[in-house]
Amino acid sequence: MNIGEDELAAFNAVVKMCLKYMSENHNRERKVIEFKPPKDILNEMNIKIEGDACGITGILGELQKSLDYSMKTGHVRFFNQLFAGTDKAAIIAEWLTSVMNTCMFTYEVAPVFTLMEIEVVEKVKQLVGWKDGEGVFAPGGAHCNMLGMIAARHSFDTNIRKVGIFNHTNTICFTSSHSHYTITRCCSVLGFGMNACHKVPVDRATGKIIVSELDRQMSEAIKNKKQIFAVCITSGTTVFGAYDDIDAVAQICNKYKVWLHVDACWGGSCLFSEKHKHLMKGCEKADSISWTASKCIGLPLHCSLLLLKQKGILYSCNSMQQDYLFHDHPEKNFDLGDKTLSCGTKVDSFKLWVSWKVHGDEGFKKRFLHGFEQAQYLTERIKSKKESFELVMDNPESLNVCFFFIPPSVRSLGNDDKQRRKKMSDSTEIIRRRMYLEGRTLSNYASIDGIEGTFWRMITCNLDAEHQDMDFVVSEIERLGNDL
Repeated sequence: MNIGEDELAAFNAVVKMCLKYMSENHNRERKVIEFKPPKDILNEMNIKIEGDACGITGILGELQKSLDYSMKTGHVRFFNQLFAGTDKAAIIAEWLTSVMNTCMFTYEVAPVFTLMEIEVVEKVKQLVGWKDGEGVFAPGGAHCNMLGMIAARHSFDTNIRKVGIFNHTNTICFTSSHSHYTITRCCSVLGFGMNACHKVPVDRATGKIIVSELDRQMSEAIKNKKQIFAVCITSGTTVFGAYDDIDAVAQICNKYKVWLHVDACWGGSCLFSEKHKHLMKGCEKADSISWTASKCIGLPLHCSLLLLKQKGILYSCNSMQQDYLFHDHPEKNFDLGDKTLSCGTKVDSFKLWVSWKVHGDEGFKKRFLHGFEQAQYLTERIKSKKESFELVMDNPESLNVCFFFIPPSVRSLGNDDKQRRKKMSDSTEIIRRRMYLEGRTLSNYASIDGIEGTFWRMITCNLDAEHQDMDFVVSEIERLGNDL
C-alpha cells in the first residue's frame, strides 16, 4: 500500500513532535511532569474509543497531549526510576524495528537481527569472561530472572519439565533479604511456592548478603533433608545498589553443587569500567547472569538479556519443537525463539547493537562513570548538610543515594528520639507528593528490611544530569519541607 498525503503529513508531524520533545528534555525550566488528576485528563483528552474513525491526521492532537501530560523520563531532572535519559541512536533503532515489524523467533523472518543478537551476546559474554555459553534477549529483567531460575530448576531435575514438581515439596532456593521481589515470584511461578524462597540477611553497613549466614543456612537446610535448586544474589540491589560478593558465594555454591544466578540487571554495567568491574569479581563463576541495558546505560525500554554458562540448556528446558514454526532448514541452528518463554520476542537486541556501534565500549564506560560520579557528588553534598539530611548508607557503591530529610521541627531532638525518627520518615512521602505535584524534578523513596522508616532513594543514572541538578534536588527537598 502506498503512503498517502495524509499519512505522509502525519509521519512528518510526529517526527517533529518527537524531536521537539527530546530537545526540550534539556530545558531545566520545563517541568518533568505537568500533573493533572485523572478527571482532568479524561476531560481534556478524547480517550474513549467510540467506534467512529477520526483518520490519521485527526489523532495528532491527542498524540501531542499524550506527550504533554506524560512523565518526561528523558528530562535532565528525572531521577525517579532505575532508568532515565535519552539514547538517540537507540531510539532510531526502535523506530526501525517498528517499521519492519518482525519477530525474533526464526532466522527466516529476522536474518539480520538474529546475527546481530548473537554478536551482542558474544560481546557481553566477553565482558563476563566466558568463552562458551549462550544468551538470549527477553522483555525485561524480571523475565530474564525467570529464565535463569527455569534453567536452574532444569539443571536440578530435568524431569520436572515433564512430570511437574509433585516430588519436590522440600525444594528451596536462597537469596538475600534485599534481592528483587521477582526472585520470590519466580519460586511461586515455578511451583515451589513463595515460602520456598529463603531470605538471608544483609550486612547493615553495606547492604550485601552475609556470606557466612548463607553458608550456615544452606548447611542446615541440607541436614534437614531440604533440596536446594538455586542461590540468587544481586549485583546492584534495587534500593541500595549493593553488590553481593559473587566470588565468595560461588565457592559456597560449588561446595554444595548448587546453581548460582546473579541478578545484575541494575549493576552489570560496571563491567564496562576497569575501575569498577571488581564489584562483580567472580562473575565468570556464575551459572546464569541477567543484565538490563535500558537501566544504567540509558537505552530505551526494554533491553534485557540472560547469559548462561552452559550452552544448550535454554533449548533443553524451553523448546517445544513446533514444526509449524521451527522448520528443518539449513539455518535452523540460528533460530532463537524456541529458547525462550515468549517465543515471539521483539527485536530488543537491535537497540543495543546500534548504540554499541555508535558509542563504542568507551561511550558505555563514560555513561557508567558519569552516573557514578554524580552519585559521589550527591553523597558529599548530603554529608555537608548534616543539619538537614542524614545518609542511610555512608558510602554507596553504586548510583543509589539513600538519605533522610530532617524536618526543622525535630532538628533539636536527639538522634535516637522516636518522634524525630517518625517525623523524618513521615516527611519523605509528604515532600515527595509536593514534588510530584509541582513537577520541577522527581526522585523516589523506599523502605526496606533493617531500616526504620521511609527514606529518599535518589538514582543518578540520568545521562545528561550534572552537579547543578544534584544541587537542585537537595534544595527542592529543603524548600518543600521547610514547614515540617
